Amino acid sequence: MNQLTEKSRLFREISSGIAISMLIIVVTMYLPLLGFFMAMILPMPIVYFRLKLGRNSGAAIMASVFAITWSVTGGLSVDILFYGGLLLTGFFLGEFLEMRLSIEKSAIYTLLSTLGICTAAFFFHAVSTDQGVFSLVSEYVFENVKLTLSLYESMGMSQENIQLISNSVEAIQYVLVRMIPALIIIMLTFVIWIDILLIKRILARKGLHLKELQDLNQWKAPERLVWIVIFLGVIMFIPEKTIKIAAFNCIVILMPVYFFQGIAIVSFIFEKKKLPILLKLFIYSIIAIQQVLILVIVGLGFFDTWMNFRKIGMHNDLDGESSDG
Repeated sequence: MNQLTEKSRLFREISSGIAISMLIIVVTMYLPLLGFFMAMILPMPIVYFRLKLGRNSGAAIMASVFAITWSVTGGLSVDILFYGGLLLTGFFLGEFLEMRLSIEKSAIYTLLSTLGICTAAFFFHAVSTDQGVFSLVSEYVFENVKLTLSLYESMGMSQENIQLISNSVEAIQYVLVRMIPALIIIMLTFVIWIDILLIKRILARKGLHLKELQDLNQWKAPERLVWIVIFLGVIMFIPEKTIKIAAFNCIVILMPVYFFQGIAIVSFIFEKKKLPILLKLFIYSIIAIQQVLILVIVGLGFFDTWMNFRKIGMHNDLDGESSDG
């Protein structure tokens, strides 16, 4: 009897994971504006049920959602690779968190694992459709730029601005195609970061605590990384276009690292000042909307290497000196 009850409970949990994930996917398909934000939390149900139910159940949820989405979208395509990549992100993140790896290793291994599988699948798709990789990427980017343009029109953007963007579609396409690797890495990095923050709160409410998710507002990037950024900045002055594009892509990829460090500093200050949650949400919303503030946060994280705004380690040093005395 107990075994039947346990199987029934497990079936309900797996069904819930599939239903929640499919709801998010449906929203991303039919409500593009809201869907952009919903897509970023698609890995979260997979992470949660992977950690709660184990590897086999987590894999069953991921595989079921992928199979349903495959049947709805009509087979292998760039869109199915997008959803598959997000589902894999959730599964791998759950795997590496359960291994009790550091946050940095969990995030990097999740990123590399997802990118590796999705890149292989994309090349297979390009070969199977008799299209070159470059032409397939160009076509996909062009279609999405056009879709974005139609969304702007439906939102009531002025005809003058619409015409300006429409005239620049080829230039936008040229830039985006060459930045695709960096943009994909940035997107996945942000998705992983957001899901780590969300899953921390959800697990805590369910009484599940992972030591690796504690004190995220004290996180900082390895100090040697700043010299790589400076080196790439110097390379940007080389006249050769290919080298400049490669260096710029690398800098863009590293920018989220310092954005996360900057946000950790902001979160640390909020916690220290004990600001109410509504005020914190308001400030975070302003940061998300204003591109200038995003750059300020990146700069805050970058210069924290030298300024140590949170004074991390200083109290320990002082305690050590006083005890030595």
